[in-house]
Amino acid sequence: MQKKRHILCCLLAAAMMLPTAAMPVSAEPDAESAAETEPAQDAEADTGSQANPDWADRTEKDVFAKMRKVAENEKLEFWAWDESKLDEENDEKPEDLFALVNKSNGYIWWTSPINAEGDSIAAPVLRSELKSGVVLTAAQILERSTTNVRSGDTLKTGITYSDITNGVKVTYNFRKIGIKIPVSYVLGEDYLEVSVDTSGITEKNDASAEKPVLAQSLAMLNGFGAAGLDEDGYFVIPDGSGAVINFNNQKYSAKTYSQMIYDVDTTAVPKTKGPVVEGVSLPMYGICKGENAMLAVASEGDGSCMLCADVSGTGQSNTEYNRCYFKFVLRSADQYYLGSDQLNPLDVYEKNLTHRKLQVRYYPLTAADDVNADGGKSLDYVDIAARYRQYLLDEKHVQKTAAANQAKLYIDLYGGCMKQRNVLGFPVFMKTSMTSYEEMQEILEQLQNAGAENLVVSLNRWTDAGIAGKVDFKSKASGTLGGSSDFRKLTDYMNGSGIEWFPTVTNTAYYSGSGYWSLTDTAVRVSGSFARIVDYERAYGVPYGEKKTMSLLSPNVFSELYQKLAKNYQSAGFKSVSLGGLSSTLYGDYGKKSGTSRDQTKQAVEESLKLLKSDVGAVLSEDPNAYVLPYTDTITDLPLYSSGFNIFDGDIPLYQLVMHGVIPYSTKAVNGSADAERLVLLALAAGSNLRFDMLGAETSDLKDTDFDVYYYAFSDYWIENAAQYYDFTKDILAKISDSEIISYVREDDRITTKYANGTETVVDLNECSVTADGQTRFLKDYVREGAEVFE
Repeated sequence: MQKKRHILCCLLAAAMMLPTAAMPVSAEPDAESAAETEPAQDAEADTGSQANPDWADRTEKDVFAKMRKVAENEKLEFWAWDESKLDEENDEKPEDLFALVNKSNGYIWWTSPINAEGDSIAAPVLRSELKSGVVLTAAQILERSTTNVRSGDTLKTGITYSDITNGVKVTYNFRKIGIKIPVSYVLGEDYLEVSVDTSGITEKNDASAEKPVLAQSLAMLNGFGAAGLDEDGYFVIPDGSGAVINFNNQKYSAKTYSQMIYDVDTTAVPKTKGPVVEGVSLPMYGICKGENAMLAVASEGDGSCMLCADVSGTGQSNTEYNRCYFKFVLRSADQYYLGSDQLNPLDVYEKNLTHRKLQVRYYPLTAADDVNADGGKSLDYVDIAARYRQYLLDEKHVQKTAAANQAKLYIDLYGGCMKQRNVLGFPVFMKTSMTSYEEMQEILEQLQNAGAENLVVSLNRWTDAGIAGKVDFKSKASGTLGGSSDFRKLTDYMNGSGIEWFPTVTNTAYYSGSGYWSLTDTAVRVSGSFARIVDYERAYGVPYGEKKTMSLLSPNVFSELYQKLAKNYQSAGFKSVSLGGLSSTLYGDYGKKSGTSRDQTKQAVEESLKLLKSDVGAVLSEDPNAYVLPYTDTITDLPLYSSGFNIFDGDIPLYQLVMHGVIPYSTKAVNGSADAERLVLLALAAGSNLRFDMLGAETSDLKDTDFDVYYYAFSDYWIENAAQYYDFTKDILAKISDSEIISYVREDDRITTKYANGTETVVDLNECSVTADGQTRFLKDYVREGAEVFE
């Protein structure tokens, strides 16, 4: 009894130490973010395969007989369950099932498989999940556990319908846990829009609740377009460059796919470094089924959204179906460690729901819609990319900046960093030049003299604040790199030589100073502690204790910060800017005084970019998240590979297929690649410009600095080779610089790419060659042997 009292007292003490904006729920050992990445456990779940012996498969005609047409336009019909046709004598319940009919060919997209109840693999609970419009994961506070509830379980979920303009509003009443969620299904011109206003969600979490329950995440239409065992096709996944998952690929031992769009929230600092992944920058996915396909876009609430996919079979979906869908995080999560127990953390959630709209649009496509298609053409990932490109142009107002006859070479130059030196016998970290302004100019002159005439240059760590790792918003040149006189000579040279250049700031991780302090301007984790940026040892993935920890800048200061940056750059006469890593980073601030969700941070970044584009000029974005694209003039660091998850069946350049001919883009650093030749060839196949990192300092000078990651970038080794690679690619890239990609086919090591202007390229990865307009060029004829010094 005494031991039990002691445990109870410890738990109460932990709860008292937590901030009022957070609530402890459950313990999950060795989980970086259990609430966001791990499925909830079902006390009632039965994982055995138990086919329903009373089930008889239905035809589509049988199902339509129980439905009614809710809305219709020239392209689509939307059908919902007809409550007036229920068999009340037998207590028949309405099914959570909808149909979207493409009128051009009559193809029907069902929101759930119509014969899910007859699944011979799935357990009853998974059959209910297949039949669900929404699946809610909820946290049960007193039980310190989470549970899944499914709208398809009509015995435990009340479903009520009400007509709205061009659609229907469905209220799901999860009686078991006392949560109600209203969902609107609305037919648009060429899409079905499904949305939830979180302000309409009701839950049992107030002081009067006997057993408070928190809504944690919401999966939408997990069975929409689900493919059965007899179907051919694949999912299009925007992971890294892009990937495909074939239906029924029999990868039973692979983990199901589940990744946060725009990557994980960096406020929740893991105890060990997680796996290296490319990330998901586009809030969309595609389903390809022969002559029919569907594009799904998380059009609102994408800042707190996950993309999930699994394939048929035991160990994957544990059903007969292949699925791809969005899951929205309703409450951000963190982990809290109690005392000396570092193995069994408490999962902690935000106390209150952030009021926002969660919205997904589903665009059905057919070969009849493809102006480039011949009769009977199967739709593929190129068609998915084309429709998403149209969405970005029409709905998000992305501007075309790609110009004809342009082939660019992107160069990143790195100025200075902090390096430890001995002063009077004491170790002192001092600002140290690794590439002075004079050396930067010499590098650019040598590149242009070698034939790289069309350069786009990013200047990194070029101010004192940037070198010192402090918040960077001034336009004053660093004396460590040569001062204002040398900087003016450099900028005069770049302007006079037609070089596009972008001064770069990355204001995410920072050290105190420049008016921004770790105790007042640092983002706060859900657990209530400050968010610190940790460096991990490369060998073991544990925090590196020798380096001073940086803080994560609160997004609440972005508006003021970038107003000052815009004013200073404008005064200096700068015409361009880059926000560096902020283009691909999204996180919140969960302090009780200034709580900011990821979606609110997303809005703050958009407003800052809008201001900078208006008051300064051109914007360069590094591997940008989709919401950055409307304010972007040029892009760098687009990956050419996916994360390589085992469930994938191949990589595709999806991001490039979307953006080619719209905004010019480059690869990641060619000289930082383990296989530079292959990267260059894949870049050509994807219509991508090349990028190189360059430093004036030799590799040995970078030891024990945060520039040691650029060990490969000594300019003397790469100037000639960068120009040679550029010479190999420039003529071909110039021909297609403003043209959209209309076909991309890979057959083993041969990749054929067709463009809207009629140009066709054939890249042979084995022979290291490219053929265009009947002429074949070999890489070995352009780049001298042994160029890849560090491979």
